[in-house]
Amino acid sequence: MKGVIAAVLTPLRDDGTPHIGLMLEHCRWLIGSGCDGLAILGTTGEANSLSLSERERFLEGVVRGAGIPVERIIAGTGCCSVADSVRLSRHALSLGVVRLLVLPPFYYKKVSNDGLFEAYGRLIEGVADARTRLYLYNIPQMTGIALDAALICSLIDKYDEIIAGIKDSSGDWPSLKNLCALFGRRMDVFAGSERDLIDAVDAGACGCITATANAFASTIADLYARRRTRMAALLQRDAGERRALFEAFPTIAALKEYTASRTGDARWRQVLPPLTPLSSLERSAFYDRLAGLRRLPEA
Repeated sequence: MKGVIAAVLTPLRDDGTPHIGLMLEHCRWLIGSGCDGLAILGTTGEANSLSLSERERFLEGVVRGAGIPVERIIAGTGCCSVADSVRLSRHALSLGVVRLLVLPPFYYKKVSNDGLFEAYGRLIEGVADARTRLYLYNIPQMTGIALDAALICSLIDKYDEIIAGIKDSSGDWPSLKNLCALFGRRMDVFAGSERDLIDAVDAGACGCITATANAFASTIADLYARRRTRMAALLQRDAGERRALFEAFPTIAALKEYTASRTGDARWRQVLPPLTPLSSLERSAFYDRLAGLRRLPEA
């Protein structure tokens, strides 16, 4: 898998349960707008605010209803409990989804690499399915845990056929560049945003898994497709400005606000506690900034 992977939002009903119908429409729109794949039930998808059964039913609904090949789907299955991660991973595999994006167990902080290795090892051996393609998920600003090169090396050494890649959402360019240098030839390295996409691909990354694709999928897909052209620098700057718009607000709420506006469906504004929708003041400021985004000239 390579290219632009959308970290997909999870639409919700008034009672807080996932809305499959809206999700299917959105997934088709993302693929139709140029995304190469979909990362379902990750951070952007509010996965850790959903129950295990809700996550299972939701993924099942997407796989069976969207008409998108399972080869283009990555499922988030990481939990604090290894047993829960095993359950979600087995369920995804039963649907034919073999690419699994897995957070480290994140409640306890200042844990050792030995402990993290044991957790991932128990997951892999508990799933016990050779089809598994596990993508490590490094997002220390959310988990409080950084997955370092030594841990990754140890996991690859023991589980070479299983460890397929990593999503680095640390936001730290030197860290991502180092991961590309060390592992870019051994596994898929995905940037966690499009902000440094051209530099990341040049360094050895295979693409990005990005939340901003929920709003600007075609823009990011165009950046990836034209990364070797004379327009690349301008497209990269434009993508960075668009991402900065969402990062200036509570990001998931802002992405859902944008999607509600794009689709004309207010149900998209629903988020799960402890998140809240944009306030009226935030909405006003958001649309003011959105209106100020530059329009790029045609190539």
